[in-house]
Amino acid sequence: MLSPFPSPRGVFRAARFIDDHLEDPLTIRLVAAAAGLADRTLHKQFQTRGTSPMRYARERRFVAARCALLAADPQDSVTTIALRCGFGHLGRFAIEYRRRYGETPSQTLRRR
Repeated sequence: MLSPFPSPRGVFRAARFIDDHLEDPLTIRLVAAAAGLADRTLHKQFQTRGTSPMRYARERRFVAARCALLAADPQDSVTTIALRCGFGHLGRFAIEYRRRYGETPSQTLRRR
């Protein structure tokens, strides 16, 4: 979740919605509607936090994927975990995951 510094209420509503819907396709319009804000207002409020709503969603998806890979059951695969965390393009997921964490998703899965 976002850091504990003061933030506009819309950011917290949007962050909560994003966190609850990581596996769903998200758009700025959908997140803004859930937060009760206009698209531009939501974007401006996230900018005060140094990010955008979609960058926040992407970061949360990677955190969720890493946690799921580390806690995976034997029958789980990288593909099922990536899809469950909202990643539709598995090649891009693997490349970005390695860039972020210094290992491939399958290496993380094997470490569980």
